[in-house]
Amino acid sequence: MSTVLELEALEVRLGGFTLGPIDLAVAQGEYLVLVGPSGAGKSVLLETMIGWHTPARGQARLGGVPVQAIRAGERGFSYVPQDIGLLPHLSVRENLLFPLDCRGRDPDPQLLETLSTTLNLGPLLDRRDPRSLSQGERQRVALGRALLTRPRKLFLDEPCAALDPHLRREFQLLLRDLHRQLGQSVVHVTHDREEAFLLGERIAVILDGRLRQVDPPDQLYARPADLAVARFLAPENLWPARTVETSAEGARLELRATGNRLRAEHPVPTTAGAGCVVGIRPEEVMILHPDRPLRPQVQENVFSGTIREILRLDGRVQVNVVTAEGLDVVSRLPICAAQDMELAAGSPVRVCLKARSVYTLDP
Repeated sequence: MSTVLELEALEVRLGGFTLGPIDLAVAQGEYLVLVGPSGAGKSVLLETMIGWHTPARGQARLGGVPVQAIRAGERGFSYVPQDIGLLPHLSVRENLLFPLDCRGRDPDPQLLETLSTTLNLGPLLDRRDPRSLSQGERQRVALGRALLTRPRKLFLDEPCAALDPHLRREFQLLLRDLHRQLGQSVVHVTHDREEAFLLGERIAVILDGRLRQVDPPDQLYARPADLAVARFLAPENLWPARTVETSAEGARLELRATGNRLRAEHPVPTTAGAGCVVGIRPEEVMILHPDRPLRPQVQENVFSGTIREILRLDGRVQVNVVTAEGLDVVSRLPICAAQDMELAAGSPVRVCLKARSVYTLDP
């Protein structure tokens, strides 16, 4: 797959904040998500990609040419900022067509119809004042305006952040479906980890102005690159440990706080006796049903404990367990599974830290 936008040793300095150096390539037709906490530098990176900021070092290149050397109208970019940017003195229809009017172009009738149908813009087009639109309606108009120019690259800065939760998922799925239909390259900024995993074909994690990991969602989920990435993605279930022995089949690990020993199915990049951090995502921690036989994958790394607290989430529960040795373990599972096992605070349970899901990191 060809590269359409490339960052090489890119460094940006704004006031006391430094972004980079960053090396990153955006492939033709991919959906790349930049994710990180507020203040990490995601928006600065996106704005540098589109040519707003002059790099202190390195380059952002489009087709091998520095972005800032290309006239803005010739870059093939469309950008939807956080504040959406609808013009209050124009009607909804006029806002939708504004970028084309600036270029002296008429809209493609078929594309206009497709976007009007997909984004449900028809009932909105005759509104005289865009300030009368809801936040979700304004987001749809802004997205339609950006796509109507047939951009080769679409840049989205927190497009779902201001939406109500039920509209947010609907809009996320809409973004995914439009990308599948139109096939343009998308760079999408978000601080929402679920949104990143839902939409990103690759996810770039940015922390404190540095690009820490770029990988497909499955790889990022299973193997964070370092402790900082693991703490951002899933801060629960990270324990200091040491490597007892290693082999091609995996490793034996000992938790420093409790002396518990675990097996990791994947090879560990440390030598015996070396310190490390052991991690496992809460979704991979199994609470074992007392009346069912253990399957092969949950017959090791099993610990007895007591439920300290149960937190109800949206469709799931978080079960906080303390083992007999004093290890705090967090598990997340569907509400129906928790009800089936009649889980309650104070109840004894057994938990399994699945060997195939245990990973290790440098301390």
